[in-house]
Amino acid sequence: MINDQQAREPLPYGKPSKSFDIKGFLKRYGLLLLVIGSFLFTITVPIVLLIGKPNYEVKALMRIDPVIPSLITKSDDPSIINYYQDYARTQAKRMVEFSVLKKTVEKLTPDEKAAVLPATLPADKCATILGFIIKVTPVNGTHLIEISASSPKKEGLAPLVNNFMEVFLEKVRNNTEMQNKERLTYLSKKKQALTNEISAIENNLDTLTKSIYTASYSEEYNLASKNNEELQRLYVRLFGDRVIAENQNMATENANRQLKSLKLEPMVEEIVMNDQSLDFTSSWTYQQLQQLRSSTDGLTANNPDRIYVEQRMKAMQNYENKLQDEIRKSARTILYGKRDHDLQKESIIAKNNFEKAKKTEEEILDAFNKNKDEAVRISLGMHLGQSLEFRLKHNRELLDRIDTRIQELEVEGKAPLRISIESAAREPDNPAGSNIKQLLLIFLIVSFGSTGGIFLAYDFFDNRIRRPEDIRNAFGYPPAGIIPVGNPETPFSRILTLDPAHKASKALRSLAVKLQCEKEEHNASLILFTAADNGAGCTTIALNTAQALSALVPKVLFIEANTANPAIAGLTGVPASPGLCDILSSALPWKTAITRAPGFSMDIIIAGTIPEGCIAQQRIQNILEEAKHEYDFICIDSAPVNKSDLTENLAINTDIIALVAQANSTFYRDLRTSAELLVRLGVPAIAPILNHGGRVRSLSIDKLLEKQPEFLNKINTVKIEKFLNELPPATELFRKTIEGIRKTGTFLQKIPKNIRKIVPAKKTRTSSTKQKK
Repeated sequence: MINDQQAREPLPYGKPSKSFDIKGFLKRYGLLLLVIGSFLFTITVPIVLLIGKPNYEVKALMRIDPVIPSLITKSDDPSIINYYQDYARTQAKRMVEFSVLKKTVEKLTPDEKAAVLPATLPADKCATILGFIIKVTPVNGTHLIEISASSPKKEGLAPLVNNFMEVFLEKVRNNTEMQNKERLTYLSKKKQALTNEISAIENNLDTLTKSIYTASYSEEYNLASKNNEELQRLYVRLFGDRVIAENQNMATENANRQLKSLKLEPMVEEIVMNDQSLDFTSSWTYQQLQQLRSSTDGLTANNPDRIYVEQRMKAMQNYENKLQDEIRKSARTILYGKRDHDLQKESIIAKNNFEKAKKTEEEILDAFNKNKDEAVRISLGMHLGQSLEFRLKHNRELLDRIDTRIQELEVEGKAPLRISIESAAREPDNPAGSNIKQLLLIFLIVSFGSTGGIFLAYDFFDNRIRRPEDIRNAFGYPPAGIIPVGNPETPFSRILTLDPAHKASKALRSLAVKLQCEKEEHNASLILFTAADNGAGCTTIALNTAQALSALVPKVLFIEANTANPAIAGLTGVPASPGLCDILSSALPWKTAITRAPGFSMDIIIAGTIPEGCIAQQRIQNILEEAKHEYDFICIDSAPVNKSDLTENLAINTDIIALVAQANSTFYRDLRTSAELLVRLGVPAIAPILNHGGRVRSLSIDKLLEKQPEFLNKINTVKIEKFLNELPPATELFRKTIEGIRKTGTFLQKIPKNIRKIVPAKKTRTSSTKQKK
């Protein structure tokens, strides 16, 4: 009950509006609703008997075959066994489509239409009415669908149902033919597209055959690929020969360079030594020189003969040397020239062999590359040819299937429908029932429904508090005390003394015990009693609570702060003395206003002399602080918090606010407003009290609609007021009401029970017996 912390929002756990009490509603208005509803229903029974008429009904059956025979193909599954119920319900819904109903009305003759429907209405309006007349229902456990129609007249019902079935069969047949026509159109277009595609593929294959020189698109017939293998082997062999020739050429060049660096002088000298002419000359010269040398023996050096001989000998030696030099030179020329010739010849041969091998390799490589490109081109062509062949084969197979499907559809279009007429409708001989029970049910619902609606609307606007759950919904916690109704023979202000065993006395003492617990736990001794509105019994409850507290603690002070309606002097019989207003407006000590009432064990400060202007409130806080040290409890009776600023000032200086609500009188919204005001003032605790005693105040219409819901403000009442002002007198209004009911009965004779959406009546006795009754 003590608020440890003030919430950010006022009453966060409470509900802003009052909850609807179903049990309380039935308890308050149940008997009255039953009496008024029964009265209204009783006075409408003659009207029902007046407008009640017999009803004729016809029935027909249609059969849905779960399996239909197929003529030449099994491509479409003709069985609907697995989903037969769904199929039957679907067909039943399709039968009552607007187009079927409109064509049925158009197919009727003028006499048949006038017998069932208004003759002057157009076909579309009649089709809407016909949707309520004809009823289509799948028969459980069978393969049948029942079509029924009812009307106060038996003429025209059978033709109506039969035309309805024929129109639906015609629609099904047209849909089937249209579906087959759409399929045939699509398949014909697909066939033409496939034919054009096949022709294009064949032309591409002819062009490809001329390009790759084969009509067999297999790698076995790729001659370029086989030539490629041979050229590759040949190239490998020629590559080896070219490498060998290149190496031989390089070796020959290296050998020639090394051979050129060798000297041939020994061979030259050998040739010179082996030359026979030089040998012969040398022999001859040697002989001559010996002869000439012998001829100079004994001759002096200056001897002319000796000189001549020596000159001749020298000439012969020079000739020999010259000849030797010529032979050496000639030998050197021959040997070096021959060696250069041989080396150059070998080099030329090796180089030619290398060039030959290289050229041959290049030619074979070029031929290999060209042949490889040709092999790739042919392979790609063969791959394309295989793809074209597969596409051609697939398209031809698809074309064959399409041709077969076209023939199947042309034949299946002549197959029988799955739905057919099992039995046609016949004109009824006797009526199937009467609409009296249905009309009685309608008027029964209207009588009790209208009465209940009025009471529901009244209870919806009635915002008064009636039960403890309303207090819980408003605050988020239950009331601190529930005061029951007191003894009528005992004044409520003295009930604790005169009737202590009464439930109200026990509830007041229980409330005092709770306040005592609050004092022990939170030192709460200042208690302000206020109410959500006037007349809630706040003064008597505050007085009785203070009296109950005086039995628990020795010192209790009761202060009357309700200056708007002071009543303590009359209830307690205290003598006239200065009161609260007197000490607030003067400097008198507050204890001078304390008095005692006979029969009460507590001190009382009455309201005193009420000033004409505002009440001075400067001393309130000091007086309460001083009284708190003198007394164990201080109970203050005040005016409603939302109507008195004195109550607000007292509330912010007290410990507990006892907010009293009168059951069946205090409004829920007033209680919430008062509680929110106290919460915003920052009071420490609020203890709601529900008072069932006191005088219950009557509820006025102005008070009932004081704070009406927002949606009512949006309603334009000008037309309603104009309608109420233009209403005729009661007698004329009653006469027009009777005439309207008679016209309604005449109209209901033409419209069967299905259009009124009520349960069909069971079969009654014969029409003659009903007429006698």
